[in-house]
Amino acid sequence: MSEFIDSKDQSIVSLLQKDGRMPVQSMAKALGLTRATVTKRIDKLEASGVITGYAAVVREDFFHKKIRGWVMITTVPNREEGAIRAMKLISEVSKIYTTNGRWDLAVEVRAADLESFDTALSKIRQVTGVESTETNLLLSSRIGK
Repeated sequence: MSEFIDSKDQSIVSLLQKDGRMPVQSMAKALGLTRATVTKRIDKLEASGVITGYAAVVREDFFHKKIRGWVMITTVPNREEGAIRAMKLISEVSKIYTTNGRWDLAVEVRAADLESFDTALSKIRQVTGVESTETNLLLSSRIGK
């Protein structure tokens, strides 16, 4: 994508990620923009491929993704944000955290089976900006769900 995405575009995308059905008028009010401006920016984001679609957010257990694990990631310097954006598009990635210390990112992966988990892990390792990974499967919970 060659078009420049500014902070207003990022804010629109963020709002849509939280609520894909949020009315344009509500976004405009929240961002201090006109409805026409928000509509034009959404159209641009869709046309340029930044927004590739809209999806329903469902309960964590809806798809019975029983295999869970943490992928600890070291990124190439100054490539972390691009890597995060790319990993958000991987359906098995459920959470992404920035960290300090040895690893730059901690990514929770949820999959239906080990093969799907392995496929997701391969996708993560192919993301531009990912330098190295360490994966840990979660075996059992000792508290909560």
